[in-house]
Amino acid sequence: MGPVLRKYLGVAGNYRGDIVALESPSSKVSDDAALVFGQALVNHAADHPVTDGALLVNILEELVTMDMPGAALRMYDAHRSIFPAIDFRAQFHLGNAAMLAGSLVQAEQAFSEAQKLVPAETAPYVNMAQILIHDDRLEEARNWIEAGLHVDANHFGLWEMLAWVFKQLEIPDHTKSLECLARELNSWAGQSMCVDLVAPDEPERKLSMLEDFYREGQSSEEFLVEYTAVLGQCGLYDRIAPVIWRSRSGEAAKSSPSGQGGASQEMSWKLQLHLAQAQLATEQYAAARESLEVLQNGAGFTGVPASILESVIPALIAEIEESVSQSSMGSKTGASKNERH
Repeated sequence: MGPVLRKYLGVAGNYRGDIVALESPSSKVSDDAALVFGQALVNHAADHPVTDGALLVNILEELVTMDMPGAALRMYDAHRSIFPAIDFRAQFHLGNAAMLAGSLVQAEQAFSEAQKLVPAETAPYVNMAQILIHDDRLEEARNWIEAGLHVDANHFGLWEMLAWVFKQLEIPDHTKSLECLARELNSWAGQSMCVDLVAPDEPERKLSMLEDFYREGQSSEEFLVEYTAVLGQCGLYDRIAPVIWRSRSGEAAKSSPSGQGGASQEMSWKLQLHLAQAQLATEQYAAARESLEVLQNGAGFTGVPASILESVIPALIAEIEESVSQSSMGSKTGASKNERH
C-alpha cells in the first residue's frame, strides 16, 4: 500500500490487519481481497470523505498501481463532485482504472479528455489505440496511432501496433507504407522495425541505417540499446564499449552545472548488460565480470527485471568462470610442453 492510502486510512508502521495481502505490490491481489478492500475503502470514505481533488487523484493512482481498478472506480463514483476533470493526471488515472476493469467506454472517454488536456503526452494515444483495436475499430486506431507518432516518432509500441493494424486492414504493400511514414517522421525506431519486417536476417542493413542516425547525434537510451544490440549481431563487439562510455561521459557532463560532470547518473541496465556481453565476447573476462557485478549490485540502475538478476547474470558469470578456467588449463598445458622441450 502506498503512502497516500496509508495516511488516508490511518494505517501506520507495519500494519498486519485485514489488508495485509496488499502489503506486497509485486504479488497480484486476489479478487476476493480486492472486493473486501474496495468495500472497506468505500465505507471509510462514507465517514471520512475525500475533500481535496488532488488527494483523490493520488488515491486513484495508488489503487491502479496496486492492481485494484475496481476500488479506484468506486472511489471515483463516491467523489464525482470533487473530481478535477480538467486535470490530466485525473483523467489519465481514471482511464487506466476503467481500462483495467474492462469499462472500455468510460476508459475511452477519459483518455480522450486526457489527450485534449495534454496533447504532447504519448500515453493516451497508446491506450486509446489499444481500446480501439480491442473493439475492432481499426481505422480509428490507425488515426490515433499516427497522431501519437507525430508526438513521439520513436515509440516502438506505436510502430508495432501500426504494423499490425496495416496488415489487418490489408493495405497494399503495407511495409512500404510504414517505411514511407518512418522516413517522413525521420524515425529510427520506425525504420528499424521496417528492416526487421523485410530483412530480419540482415543486421548489416539495419546497422547502416542506425549509423546514419548516430552520426547525426542521436543518443537517446532507447536508440543506443538498439544500436549496440545490432553492433553485437554484426560481431562488432569492440565498438560497443566506446559507444556506451561516450554516452555516459556526455550525460555526466550535462548533469554538472559547470558542464564538467561529477553528478551521479542513473544508467541503463540494458546498456550495462550489452557492455558486459561485449567484454565477454572479446575475452575481457575480468572487465565483464565487474560489469555484471555492478549491475547485480544495483548501484545506479533501476527497473532491472528479476529474470535478468536471477537467471541471465548468473549464467553469464558462470560462462566467464568456465572460459577463465579453460584459458588457465590451456596456459598450463602450453607451459608443460615447453618444459619437456
